[in-house]
Amino acid sequence: MLDYDGLRDEQLITLIAHGEKDALEVFYNRYAPSVFSLARYMLKESALAEEATQDIFLNLWLKASSYNPQRGAPRAWFMSIAHHRIIDVIKARIRSTKSTNQVSHELLDIHPSSEISTEDIAQQNLDREYILAALSDLPEGQREVIVLAYFEGYSQSEIASKLDQPLGTVKTRIRLAMQKLRVALGKYSEGE
Repeated sequence: MLDYDGLRDEQLITLIAHGEKDALEVFYNRYAPSVFSLARYMLKESALAEEATQDIFLNLWLKASSYNPQRGAPRAWFMSIAHHRIIDVIKARIRSTKSTNQVSHELLDIHPSSEISTEDIAQQNLDREYILAALSDLPEGQREVIVLAYFEGYSQSEIASKLDQPLGTVKTRIRLAMQKLRVALGKYSEGE
């Protein structure tokens, strides 16, 4: 019997692509905590984060054969899939919230409270979308270290160890990513 626990991520993904459920279970045990943490941070709701995590691993099961080792490390590829799926959930919630609020207001002729206006809620949703879009525009290596540092709470030295990269590389990627995010978010705050 094959010892799945001792296999590298790339080997597990290959086995998952061939329908090996045990390989998926090992991969799940390795990455579910990180994926759930990211989903909970981005979605702000544990039940929704749990659902998104399950959906992300189902997506892995269905699309594992699309992994190309020449395009990057398995972890980076998978976390990118996770990030994009979570953004999809956020977009769906925004669309659903907008249509539900619109229908409720039209049917019941309810006007939003003066304390929290519809415009404030819309602006918060827009701000969140813009930040997520700016993150998704970063190169994969930079996005990965930002997610690990700011969404999952890893220190720079922990990130270097986790990704098996020099600490200097991690620091440079974080610095460059933060510069790009400042520029992107600066343009947004100026109304461009």
